[in-house]
Amino acid sequence: MHAVISGAGIAGLATAHALAGLGWRVTAVEAAPAPRRGGYMIDFFGPGWPAAERLGVLPALRRRGRRYRSARYVDPGGRTTGRLPLAALVPVAGGRYFSILRPEIEEALRETLPPAVSIRYGRTVTAVEQRVDTDAPVAATLDDGEVLTGELLVAADGLHSGVRRLVVGPEESLLRPLGFQTAAFLGAHPELAARLGDEVLLTDVVGGQVGLFAVDDERVSVFVVRRGGTRLPDDARRAVADELGRHGPWAAAVADLVPDDPFLDVVAQSVVPRWVYGRVLLAGDAAHAVSLLAGQGASLAIAGAASLADAVAAHDDLDVALAEHERAWRAVVEPVQRSGRRAAGAFVPRHRRDQWVRRSVLRAARLSLVSRLLASRLTGAATH
Repeated sequence: MHAVISGAGIAGLATAHALAGLGWRVTAVEAAPAPRRGGYMIDFFGPGWPAAERLGVLPALRRRGRRYRSARYVDPGGRTTGRLPLAALVPVAGGRYFSILRPEIEEALRETLPPAVSIRYGRTVTAVEQRVDTDAPVAATLDDGEVLTGELLVAADGLHSGVRRLVVGPEESLLRPLGFQTAAFLGAHPELAARLGDEVLLTDVVGGQVGLFAVDDERVSVFVVRRGGTRLPDDARRAVADELGRHGPWAAAVADLVPDDPFLDVVAQSVVPRWVYGRVLLAGDAAHAVSLLAGQGASLAIAGAASLADAVAAHDDLDVALAEHERAWRAVVEPVQRSGRRAAGAFVPRHRRDQWVRRSVLRAARLSLVSRLLASRLTGAATH
């Protein structure tokens, strides 16, 4: 059995792991010319943890993980407006919680790939053909003219999936924008890294947020969320730097670190009526992006790959397996999407009222029980 996977990000690599573990041969094609180096610091917990353990990648992830003591909110004047005890998340999640850069997750997945998986960088799928009564029901034509055939084509090429566009249609009808844009980058700033230490700094501003994390003694990871629709600014660097300047001295300190061509994209969810189209399967953000505001995207991508493997292993008929995987996995991800839409106002206050509510919650988080309940709310874990 041969699977072609479009996308060698977290979802694509995890799916490659899962199918190779069942004896499949896997070819992944990735538009980027090389593995990505920039990206968000994320919290890894939830269903992806046991899935990563099953796939044999958890030790590699844990070696790259780090834990932060607390998150401190500051207003544009640099004054502290609240704290969240991140250390409380660890026992609530049963110890199954750490922070890690998105590219580090990809690195860990690549490091542990079985020999049956090959990756071709700098290639995209430009055409898809589904065939009847053949040993290779699906054919993917690449931008260099090569045709890859197999039993399954997995579209794991992200929120703006090219394969989804070819098979399903334009993304305008398949994405639900949440009213924000997001950027992320890494930069060298030893002085700031030392000041941050094991504390995350988050800005407390209406209509946006900046997060600063010390990655090590030298580097700082930065994320930026700003108001915006689906049209991205022509000058992304200027837009990100201007937003940083709005958030006070901590954020302004990294404005000079914004790269010339920073990652900047719309904050949106994928809402696709079906994930299975013959022998084409949508996976990860191409199928069910939950958005930065919901969290757990990386965890769900890895767990979704394990869910697919379970369904394929349980059914001799691949078509039945794909349908069963979609049925089971939709029941998991759709509640997370709903939670993300509800949480938008808390993550990035749209009005001063939202900001006041968040500050009140953070003040209450000083109490031990409330802190544990808030941590449970964030992780979905039990409080006992």
